Amino acid sequence: MRRSWTRVLGKFINKPSLTILTMIETIKVSSKGQIVIPERIREQLEIEEGTKLVLINDGGRLFLEKEQEFLQKIKENEERRAWIAIGEESFAKIWDNQKDEETWKKYL
Repeated sequence: MRRSWTRVLGKFINKPSLTILTMIETIKVSSKGQIVIPERIREQLEIEEGTKLVLINDGGRLFLEKEQEFLQKIKENEERRAWIAIGEESFAKIWDNQKDEETWKKYL
């Protein structure tokens, strides 16, 4: 087993390699479809009894994320989309005009 890890890590254990090793766990799915998040991971991520998690299926890859963090990302994304929409409206006033349309037709 040591040789296989040396292939993964190279000659020396560096910080990124050590980080990857401490974040990888193998778990089993029970007959009821349940999984157990290892204690070490729960402690690192401060997941306690009652913590709500969101399960995300991203093209066959599963991700677990704390519900609060997930909702915060959605909120930030909604705000970002709102700013983009405002910008698009402003630029449309400048870009969408007949004179520019006629000029650009020469190049299409």
